Amino acid sequence: MKTNRSYKLVLHKKGFGGSDDELVVNPKVFPHVSLGDIIEIAHPTDEYSPLLLQVKSLKEDLQKETISVDQTVAQAFKLRAYQDVIVNIVDPKDVTLDLVELTFKDQYIGRGDMWRLKKSLVSTCAYVTQKVEFAGIRAQASELWVKGEKVTCGYISEDTRVVFRSTSAMVYIFIQMSCEMWDFDIYGDLYFEKAVNGFLSDLFAKWKEKNCSHEVTVVLFSRTFYNAKTLEEFPEILRGSIRQNHEGRFYEDFYRVVAQNE
Repeated sequence: MKTNRSYKLVLHKKGFGGSDDELVVNPKVFPHVSLGDIIEIAHPTDEYSPLLLQVKSLKEDLQKETISVDQTVAQAFKLRAYQDVIVNIVDPKDVTLDLVELTFKDQYIGRGDMWRLKKSLVSTCAYVTQKVEFAGIRAQASELWVKGEKVTCGYISEDTRVVFRSTSAMVYIFIQMSCEMWDFDIYGDLYFEKAVNGFLSDLFAKWKEKNCSHEVTVVLFSRTFYNAKTLEEFPEILRGSIRQNHEGRFYEDFYRVVAQNE
């Protein structure tokens, strides 16, 4: 059951009290709080989203009627030092996330590493911009979802899906140079121009917005069909690259790399 009782918020730096815990509570002030409980810290005016953190340590030397939060986390949720906040214990089932998206950069993460990292996050809280480290793997929570809507924090259960996205992948873009690429759309633009000045331009702008540093290779390819009945009609030197489709038509594929590892 939620209450409207308020407490003073104090901020601490990483390493406070010899630990990196993001939340520190005084068991004398919160006698009903146990290790592993999920605490909701909300603004009295409900102007911003509430913060959910898990109790990992209890310290009796905190000031009375206060609760301490890591200053980096507090800044992300617009929480100020010594402001009044509403504190409640919440049921993990009520704040369980459906999906967590983790981004990583400049490292290789295999499926086994993903599975182990996901297991290490079960029964913990997550919030947007949270940095996660496990067995040398470094990732950051970029998006959290509940019932099709983005949220800022929540609880990770066994049923929560964890998706990994690299911001420094090797990307290969294949563009088919078909005859339709030289047709005009209803607005008078060539489809080739729309592919280069539209799709690729928007894609690279989106990568820049997301601080991605992908290495991209762009390949143009096309297929040419020949009016031939038998393979012997082609010069012997070219027969190795000639193929035949299910309809019996002879064709040849061409590829041209226009940008490599850019």
